Amino acid sequence: MPDTPDLPEAKDPFERRVAISIAIMAVLLSVISTKGDNAKTDAILKTNDASNQWAFFQAKSVKGHLTNLEAELAVLISQGLSPQAGKPPGTDELIKKLKQNSERYDSEKEEIKGKAEELQKEAGKNSEINDKCDLAALLLQIAVVIASVAILTHWRLMWYGSLALGGAGAVAGITAYF
Repeated sequence: MPDTPDLPEAKDPFERRVAISIAIMAVLLSVISTKGDNAKTDAILKTNDASNQWAFFQAKSVKGHLTNLEAELAVLISQGLSPQAGKPPGTDELIKKLKQNSERYDSEKEEIKGKAEELQKEAGKNSEINDKCDLAALLLQIAVVIASVAILTHWRLMWYGSLALGGAGAVAGITAYF
């Protein structure tokens, strides 16, 4: 088995500090990226649930409309019959039942609409969290790259810049949690 290459050690205190800052930024990056991915998944699920509720709302609307039409038709038929023939038995009960069903569908639609709107709000919140996490991850990734270059060049100003970007990324990531 071939020997594994020797990994260089950071002997210079500056290199050690930069390496530690890179490690910290990488950990923050992984935590924030995971939060963003979870928020994105939740947003997708909530959007799907909201779509299902709106489809249910539409189905109730169609049922209510058909029930109204059936009730109106029953009324017209019962009024159009000759007085000698009389109403068919159960016509009044049928009309009453159809009107009750129509009212029930209308009230159910309001409940469904409320659920769908609430799910849409939750999806929007999760989408905002994902956007903040994406920005935070971008800043942290750039900070890690700049810090890596700072090790190679031994340029402290570049390292300070990476710390500033990393701090901005951390703040953006923390705000996603609140």
